[in-house]
Amino acid sequence: MEDFNWEEIKEKLQKAVEIESNEEELSVKIKIKEPNIEEAQMVGDMLKSEDEMRQFLSAFINQNQPIDCDVKVNQEEKYILIQFRDDQMWEKTLKLFNDMFFGDYLKKMIEAMMGAFGGMFGKED
Repeated sequence: MEDFNWEEIKEKLQKAVEIESNEEELSVKIKIKEPNIEEAQMVGDMLKSEDEMRQFLSAFINQNQPIDCDVKVNQEEKYILIQFRDDQMWEKTLKLFNDMFFGDYLKKMIEAMMGAFGGMFGKED
């Protein structure tokens, strides 16, 4: 874990992504500002299609259950717009994206993987 400079990674993610939310419309818009940096790769995967974004949200915030939302992926302008019909799903999604791009979500996920599979990476628990 000491090989990762988490502050630098976090800083790059913060520069690469902008999140806009609208509580009245229950929408979340993710804009990719610097798509060429490495850390934006996970965002690039979400930009592929509306179905992939729905699957991502279903897996991460709704225990693999379908989510009632409209998803628009604009690859040309590099943004994803998600509009919900349920305020709880909107709140969960907004929290997930803020944690993912501006918090320590990525660090915690990698640390958990290293803890679970440390022996495979030459690390002992």
